[in-house]
Amino acid sequence: MKHLNYRSEIDGLRAIAVLIVVFFHSDMGCTGGYVGVDVFFVISGFLITSLIWSDLERGRFTFANFWERRARRIVPALVVVTVATLVAGWFLLLPADYKSLGRAAASQAVFAANIHYWRDSGYFASAAETKPLLHTWSLAVEEQFYLFVPFLFWAMFRSRLLGGRTRVVAVLSALCLGSFGLSLYGVAHSPSITFYLLPTRAWELLLGAILAVAPATPGFLDRRVARELVSLLGLVLILVPAFAYTRETPFPGLAALPPCLGAALVLWANGRGDGAVPTTSGAALSLRPLTSIGLISYSLYLWHWPFLAFSKYLAPASISFGYRAGLLGLGFLCAFLSWKYVESPFRERKLGASRRAMYAFAGAGLATVLGGGALCMGMQGFPSRFGAQTLEYADAAGDMAFTTELGVEDVRAGHLLPIGRSDPALPVSVLVWGDSHAMAATPAVDAFLKERGLAGRMVGHSSTAPVLDWFMVAKYGLSAGSVPFNEAVYAYTRSQRVPDVILSAYWSAYAESDPKPFDAALLGTVRRLVGIGARVWVLLDVPKQSLDPPTALALSTVFRRDLTPNCTRTNAVDRFDLLGAETINEIVEAGGRIIDPKPRFTDPTGTYFLIESDGVALYRDGQHLSTRGATRMLLPLIRDALVPERQ
Repeated sequence: MKHLNYRSEIDGLRAIAVLIVVFFHSDMGCTGGYVGVDVFFVISGFLITSLIWSDLERGRFTFANFWERRARRIVPALVVVTVATLVAGWFLLLPADYKSLGRAAASQAVFAANIHYWRDSGYFASAAETKPLLHTWSLAVEEQFYLFVPFLFWAMFRSRLLGGRTRVVAVLSALCLGSFGLSLYGVAHSPSITFYLLPTRAWELLLGAILAVAPATPGFLDRRVARELVSLLGLVLILVPAFAYTRETPFPGLAALPPCLGAALVLWANGRGDGAVPTTSGAALSLRPLTSIGLISYSLYLWHWPFLAFSKYLAPASISFGYRAGLLGLGFLCAFLSWKYVESPFRERKLGASRRAMYAFAGAGLATVLGGGALCMGMQGFPSRFGAQTLEYADAAGDMAFTTELGVEDVRAGHLLPIGRSDPALPVSVLVWGDSHAMAATPAVDAFLKERGLAGRMVGHSSTAPVLDWFMVAKYGLSAGSVPFNEAVYAYTRSQRVPDVILSAYWSAYAESDPKPFDAALLGTVRRLVGIGARVWVLLDVPKQSLDPPTALALSTVFRRDLTPNCTRTNAVDRFDLLGAETINEIVEAGGRIIDPKPRFTDPTGTYFLIESDGVALYRDGQHLSTRGATRMLLPLIRDALVPERQ
């Protein structure tokens, strides 16, 4: 292979990739713009492999030289952005979130940000869109790839058995297919692992690597029309998913194949040894506006997200289009300055000219990030920065109990969560059955049972409705497993002769997905429970809020702003309560009883729903009550509902 020529269309392809990512993050139309990251992976795999193989063929490859080039490319801008984010976080983030930012920074310093964010994901995790360094997960995937790929190619090049290009392609293809197979399996069974970790993402980088070392294929691509069609098809395979996919599209898996193949086709169709751009689409990608964005694409990727994340964190309501556009403009400005004064000087050896100097800077920079992150963690996010009321509101985000998720085998074995008086000899007086909203409501029932000296049980699983013979496919739910799970709960209720059953759930999520079948299934569940002698209580949902109450309340004490305009209005109940009057009447006619918490949350003027009471944050997020909030708001309702008939 000859020494690599500059290919302007690759910078144009980088520009397309970063723009669709940026537009996706800023909610500007690219609902599937996250595929830009996959395009970056293919480009990176292609370029890195091309550099390694070129140096191997010319007898100039050394590991030290390879990692020096990677350090020059990645570390300087990453260190600057991370340090700037940590400094900004000191002024803007509440203690728990600042501690989390420190953990993310420390993880990035040891090339493990993707592992951190995988472990930090899940149903009860904080909103991804407010994590200022979340986007660095993709850099960690590439960094991990760079750690092992030089050894792989060095070994294959030196091996007599694997030294030929065809055999190398065969090995890479096997690895690529294996990783792709893992991705297909994982996206259905372990989506978070599959999204963040290298083994299920490596095939995207390996696809570019295969393209870099594949033997030349004269004939088909020598024809102009073939190159034109292949290159155009590649762009279509990138752009269509960018606008057609949504946040709900299972990803990566099979959905990642079109944009990755698209990137590979563009690279393949436009690859020529003389450096000329052979296609019309390649020429379009080589236009100065796109190549200019491509040159700053790395810095733009790094800078744009913290601005958006901090803004979404601080704003009690959705930020306007104009505001988001202004943030993107600021991101572009910082990206240009970062490219000119941070990236370029190191890449052109104006700074850190020698290898030793570059390694020293990289080591010092990463050590600074690691130390700063560790300090944030060790000091618990520096809570002394804020007053007592601010901290009390902020702490509500972690004020939760009874969040253990049970499976069907737990229920069949009778291992339900005990609530109320801790005495196994006492009969089960009340069963709380539902999803995460039921878990959030359980502290009120627990307090009631303890007042009365009674024992109860709680059974639930996130995103799983307490409804027999019905299920909804949900990311964190049991999906089809809901049917045997709920049947086991019903069998437990019947065998234990539980007198009171409280059904609690995020009703609107299920009713909206499948209204008529769901309403019928809920009504059937009530009838079956009434048929075995249980009193059935359907706890309607609490008002859903569009803001994050703990964060919004805490920040309101800092910035002294009124949150009333941002609270859910009483005339907007359809946003969280889709059990219609007809369904509720049918439940009552079937013998069920309704507990409606909305009046307790209505402010004295009757215009909006409360998010705090006497300095207590009622919610731990936009839809789940805090433990203190549940006790304060629901306990009186539970007393009124259950006590009279027991007296």
